[in-house]
Amino acid sequence: MQSAKLSRMIIANRLSAAGLVIVIVVVGVAMAYAIFGPMVTPYNPNVPNLQQANLPPSTSHIFGTDFEGRDIFSRIISALPIDIGVPLAVVLLSVVLGIFLGTVAAYSGGIVDEVIMRITDLFLAFPTLVMVLVVAATLGPSLLNAVLALFFVWWPPYVRLVRGGVLEVLTEDFISISKSLNSSFWYIMRKGILPNIIPALITYATLDVGTALLTLSILGYLGVGVPLSTAELGVMVNSIKDNFYTYPLEGIIPALATMLIVVGFSFLGEGAREATDVKVRPHILFRGGGLDWKKPSTPAAPSPDVSK
Repeated sequence: MQSAKLSRMIIANRLSAAGLVIVIVVVGVAMAYAIFGPMVTPYNPNVPNLQQANLPPSTSHIFGTDFEGRDIFSRIISALPIDIGVPLAVVLLSVVLGIFLGTVAAYSGGIVDEVIMRITDLFLAFPTLVMVLVVAATLGPSLLNAVLALFFVWWPPYVRLVRGGVLEVLTEDFISISKSLNSSFWYIMRKGILPNIIPALITYATLDVGTALLTLSILGYLGVGVPLSTAELGVMVNSIKDNFYTYPLEGIIPALATMLIVVGFSFLGEGAREATDVKVRPHILFRGGGLDWKKPSTPAAPSPDVSK
């Protein structure tokens, strides 16, 4: 019931509804290409045709062709599984690790909490983009290394967010009652903690997917992300950087595609934030601060227990 209400509130907001449409279309196309490959594209995005290199947009090639004669529109579609899959995987892994470490830190307290949070603060002390670039350059260009480089620095804000939420939930009376009844940690986690921190996590994670995509594209543009032979939006912009003034559309169109996807996730996340009244302010590329997990200033009426 709560998820249905959240969906209605997101759809009621024009910007978040537009973001939802963009995300659904982009994720759907990415899944279709991942399953069916070049069957869903007008042209094979991986087969060069030098006789048709650098063609301008036309009815045959709506975005033109690149320096190897490959259809740019088909290349953008073929890049979506990576440009959507990698950020989603990184954010999902970060959410899982954040829930684990944040809950352990808040629930345990003492030296365990101190160690986990000091390590987290150490990661948060450095700009995310700088750390990602260092790790990616050290590991070398590959799809797996790009995921590892992003994940290596992406999890700390989730630990802080979860820990703050859990600490607030632990002060509630129903947690004390559950402990007095000798309820197990996993029961309290499943029934009392997770339902209260999930809205903040969904909101922040949705906003964060766009940030992860933008960072991945920057890695690709700088040549330290996925291999330069891979179809990826940042790599596509990189491939034309030496001839940008001669063929600007070959770089502008992939950049606009990146921006559109980032805007879609941002609109959707903003709609989720307004619907759940969660105050989350992620900083693009510099994600070391700005997290706030609070209840609404005006007390809400108690909702019935729908879990029974």
